[in-house]
Amino acid sequence: MKKRLSDVKTALLPILLLAVASCGYHFSGTGAVVPEGAKKLAVPVFLNTTNEPYVDVEVTQAVVEEFMTDGRLKIVGPEDAELVLRGIITKYEATPLSYTVFNGQTYVQQYRISIVVEATLEDLRAKKILWKQPGVESTFLSDYAVTMQNVTATRVSKDAAVKKAAQDIAWTLRSRVLEGF
Repeated sequence: MKKRLSDVKTALLPILLLAVASCGYHFSGTGAVVPEGAKKLAVPVFLNTTNEPYVDVEVTQAVVEEFMTDGRLKIVGPEDAELVLRGIITKYEATPLSYTVFNGQTYVQQYRISIVVEATLEDLRAKKILWKQPGVESTFLSDYAVTMQNVTATRVSKDAAVKKAAQDIAWTLRSRVLEGF
């Protein structure tokens, strides 16, 4: 009986491996939205419609750095560009995560940053919108701690969280523009 069970397992193993390998599940983008031959991209400062100052600078800088690091498109000024990636920061949110009680008062101890952007890629040569994506949201956790005794440490921690959320937005935009994800 044990030999027979072993023979069945041996016979089924190749069939199972073939079925798993041929299931067709894989990750792939829908393809880049950048037209063939386009090499130059402008990224004007993103419009900030939130009440958080300088978030537009952080997001724009992160997007420019992401495309420069990738290297497939050269970042240029609007006058030399073939493509332009425009963005509007539509939401900045700092959600309290944890609290502490001190002398009968409740204080926020930690926040989570979330940024949402609407982005548009335009082909300046063809004068048409190639891609528009509302609701591009930072997805990685960008938290910062509040230190009641040290405002500077809290500010540094917050700036790092904003930078991390901006880098997440930048990675997402680069990925969607160049890989179609």
